[in-house]
Amino acid sequence: MSRPLKKRVLRNRLLCCLCLLAASGFSDQSVTIAAEPAPIRFLKTWGQQGDKPGEFHFPIDIVINAGDEVFVTDHLNDRVQKFDRAGKLLGQFPVLPNPGGIALDKQGNLILSHILASGSSKHKIGDRISIYSPQGKLIRQWGKPGKGPREFNCPGGIAVADDGRIYVADQTNHRVQVFDPTGQFLFEWGKYGSQPGEFGGKGSPNSRVGGPQFLAFDSQGNLWTTEGANCRVQQFTAEGKLLQHWGTDADAPGGLGGYFSGFGGKPVKSLTGPIAVCIDKKDRLWISAVSGRVQQFSSTGKYLRGCGEKQGTAPGEFYAPHGMAFDSHGDLYVVDAYNHRIQKFAIGR
Repeated sequence: MSRPLKKRVLRNRLLCCLCLLAASGFSDQSVTIAAEPAPIRFLKTWGQQGDKPGEFHFPIDIVINAGDEVFVTDHLNDRVQKFDRAGKLLGQFPVLPNPGGIALDKQGNLILSHILASGSSKHKIGDRISIYSPQGKLIRQWGKPGKGPREFNCPGGIAVADDGRIYVADQTNHRVQVFDPTGQFLFEWGKYGSQPGEFGGKGSPNSRVGGPQFLAFDSQGNLWTTEGANCRVQQFTAEGKLLQHWGTDADAPGGLGGYFSGFGGKPVKSLTGPIAVCIDKKDRLWISAVSGRVQQFSSTGKYLRGCGEKQGTAPGEFYAPHGMAFDSHGDLYVVDAYNHRIQKFAIGR
């Protein structure tokens, strides 16, 4: 074999080897399988029905500050209780009657809604918003029953925008009201109905469970609302422009329907649909539902995973889970309202 021919043969063999290596590399990449979502793992629970420190009588909502202090509205005990990540009671303080929704403002103060939602309430007072310091000092309050600006009919969830504006789910008025940090009315949107941008049309106009019920902001500054009667969530800009809506009334994983089974095992058909919404660092939605489910969805409504397939009292089971919040470690806390307790979960990435 001549020297030039030998060189060409060696060069071709080398190129062939390189092509095989490249093909092997591409082949490895093509068969890479996306990791399954980590399972939701129960960590602990605390609380029981009662009025002693650390006990609850229908807790509704939860918020966690930058120091991982956990604040819970104790609705029928007319107080807010504070815990650490392990559920150890750090303190409590009385508030105006019937606290429900809770959020943090930019100064770390607690914004509460007060809702007359139970015949068991000791005080027949609600329909207002209050702001407390973390130590329990009342800073301001506003609101009264009615349909006008700064008036409410069963205010529910609260969310605070990056600019400090306060958004309130005015449930039975089927609207969102927006206030400046001092409580001055800015604007509102929403009305009773089932069209996109409306609320609660599949339920009675006088029902607070129609929605909007709870609120949460995503990282883009858009507001998400839950809507029980219509079994859907809706996304709006901070100014109230509708962006999208999704949800079904299916009583199955990925659905937002199903009834509260009741402690006697008889479905309560006046209670259905999603309750609260919480958004994680990746803008995935966590939605609690009357059916006892806590589920994770993409921002476009794709079901990802969930827990609470069976209503009950065992760890990881719920009776109408309400508010949810994440701590700095990424653990999820769920208010298990009718079981009068808090449940904590590790959700992985």
